[in-house]
Order: sequence, then structure tokens, then C-alpha cells
Amino acid sequence: MAWSDLPKDLLCSISSQLPIVDFIRFSLVCTSWNYVVANNIILGIDFHPSPWLLLPNEAGEASDTLTFYDIAIKEEGGLDRHHHLSSLDYHISGRRCIGSNDGWLVTLDKIDLQPRIFNPLTKAEICLPSLFTIPEEQCHSIMPEYASDGSFETFYNEIHPQFSTNAKIIHEIYFGKIVISSNDSHGTAVVIHGYRISLALTKPDDQAWELGPQMPYYDTNELEEFEDIFYHKEEQRFYAITHFSMVLAFDLKGQNIEVICPPIQDPLTINSDCKNYIFFLLGSLLKVEREITDLNLQNNRRHMWPGPGEPWCNDKTSRISVLKLGPGVTSSCSFSQWIPVDDLEGFSIFIGCNQTFALHHKVAPGIRPNCVYFNDQWDAMSPTKVAHDFGLYDLQNHCFEYFVYPDSQPKLSPSIWFMPSFT
Repeated sequence: MAWSDLPKDLLCSISSQLPIVDFIRFSLVCTSWNYVVANNIILGIDFHPSPWLLLPNEAGEASDTLTFYDIAIKEEGGLDRHHHLSSLDYHISGRRCIGSNDGWLVTLDKIDLQPRIFNPLTKAEICLPSLFTIPEEQCHSIMPEYASDGSFETFYNEIHPQFSTNAKIIHEIYFGKIVISSNDSHGTAVVIHGYRISLALTKPDDQAWELGPQMPYYDTNELEEFEDIFYHKEEQRFYAITHFSMVLAFDLKGQNIEVICPPIQDPLTINSDCKNYIFFLLGSLLKVEREITDLNLQNNRRHMWPGPGEPWCNDKTSRISVLKLGPGVTSSCSFSQWIPVDDLEGFSIFIGCNQTFALHHKVAPGIRPNCVYFNDQWDAMSPTKVAHDFGLYDLQNHCFEYFVYPDSQPKLSPSIWFMPSFT
């Protein structure tokens, strides 16, 4: 029997167990095998999950190539853990990646500030309204200033005039991640943005963004801000967490707001360098606390300004904790209601500029169980900062592993976790 004559059911079973790179190679063997792969995609039968880390390109936003680091490939045997998707042209050239969800990247144009949802494997793309259309509110109002040739030069905040920045980096530091409910024209997108981090919502067919849920009226703390969002598919609503662990839930229209957990009672006990991520796993609401340390301060350079050509600082993740929201949360939230977790029952969580997701090590061979995989934090991006911060934290062994060595390149663009998919 020739390879091309193998039963289609057998080929379908084999291809569904392959990681993406082997899945693509499988489709190139012959016409009949390619047909099986194409049919799998139509039926929604995807390949074996394999998380990739999108790495900043040396050519920056002018590049038409995306470079990924495959953590599922073992380093033994000299196998290259890097994958390159090239000839993506206008899909990524001049754009920054600002999020990812189920095989789709969210990119942002640095001039018109228009986000797009983009699948780099199929090159399918969905446009969202420009972020210039976010309405003015208490802590947000940006307007472009024009150079003599008519091009955008700088952007500034009318309400906070001290917040002003060059047009080349406004899209790097003023807008955080964009979270989407689905990768189609019917989904809702939520952006974390602004001088004091706020929320805004839109849909692909909308003409503009709308303001999302605001901080409750009783909150007066200057440091309180939204830090992460998670979309719960079964409940069809978003969950947002703030710096002081207040959790809000709201529907796809930004309405029917529910306070799931109020902020902690003593904000002074929270480290300002600690970031929160929110996620649901096995029916429980989890938050991941991530403390980021300035290595210059750690090396007793607290009162030293950087010299000419020196980086402003290097950030490194120094602590990660996973906590579960316990029952009986009332109007006064406390630490006792967030219960520490060190066993994820074989799952691992992926946090960063992407939408937080989890994978079981038996479903995605190559990942380590009961770990938190992290990458660059979006609000730590700066042209003067170096040493990208990505790796994993083993919850049971209480140890870090930085599996990609930092480089000396400025880290304007963050690394992002990405789950390749044809759907």
C-alpha cells in the first residue's frame, strides 16, 4: 500500500495529534494527506496545542516577519526552537502586537492607532475602530499634534498635560492589552488604556469605542487602576481586576456591572510593583500576583541616574503567587479570602500581554505542569529599558527558570504568548 492510500480515518487521527510544525509538514507529503489536513481544519479538528512566544524582531516594526520561540521543543538534539512566519507585509509592518487570543494576534498601527485582529497562519484579518475614537472622560483625552509636513508628531493628554509623549512611542506606553471575546466580526473587544488605566469597549462593525466600566465612586486611591481582563465564554461576560484586587464583572455591552470582590482594606500593604492577572481554572476564579524588581535598585543604584547610553533600568520577575477567591466574599475584602494555591492539577498558566490561558501538560506535551509561564509586562516597556523578562515559575518547587536569555536590545515591543491555530 502506498503512503497516499492510507485510510483517511487513520490519517485524521494521526494529524490531530501533531504539533503545528509537523502538522504543516504532514500536509505537504502528498495530495491525499493535504486533503485530510484541509478537511480537519474545516471540521474544526485542530493540531496538538503548542504555545509559542512571539519575540521582538531586531528590525522592529518595519519587519514583515514574525519570530516565535517554541517552548514545547526540547533543546536536546540541536533542534531549532525558533519559527519564522515571513512575507506578512502590511499585516504587521508598522504595527505593534498588543494582545493575542486563540491563534489570533491583536496588532496596532502606530500612526492611525487602528487595531486589527490577525491570524498569521491564514492571514485572515478583522479591523477595529481607531483608538482615537475613545471618548473623553475624567482621566483620558488624547489629541494629535501635527508637524509642519502634516504628519503626526506628538500626542498629549488634555486633562493631564504633564503626560506627553512622542508619536513614535504613544502606542507603546499609553495602550495596554486588548482582550477579545471571539475571533470574528461579532466579538467584543476591551482595551486597557490611559494615563490612569481605564477600560473601553467596541465591536468590529462599530464606528467608535465606548467607555467601559469605571472605578466605583468609593475608590479615591490614586494608584488604583485596572490591570487585567478575562473573558468567560460560558457566562458571556468579562472579568476585570484592579491593582488592589477588586474584581468587576460586566457583559458584552459593558453593562450589568457586578462587584465580585471589593478592593483590599489596606492599600498601603500592596507593593506598587506587583501586577495582578485574572483567570478561571476548573471553575475557580484565580489571580496571579507578579512582583517585578528593578535590577538597578536591587544593586543599590536607587539614587543614581543612568549615564549616557545606559539603560534606565532592567526589570525582572522576582515573585509569583497564585491565589483562589474563597467563598463568602462580602463588602469588606481581605487577604484571607484569597487562598494561596500551589497545585494547578497538571495545568500551567500563561500570563503577560496576551489573554491569560491555561494548558494541561498531557494535552500540550513539552510544557511543565503546575507552572506559571510569564513574559514582558506591557507597562514596563520603554526605549531605555533592556533585558526582556520571560520564563516560568514552578509553583511546587518554588523556583524560577528564565529559558530565554535576555539581550541588550531596547524592549519597546513586548513578547507575547501565542497559540497557533487555523480556526
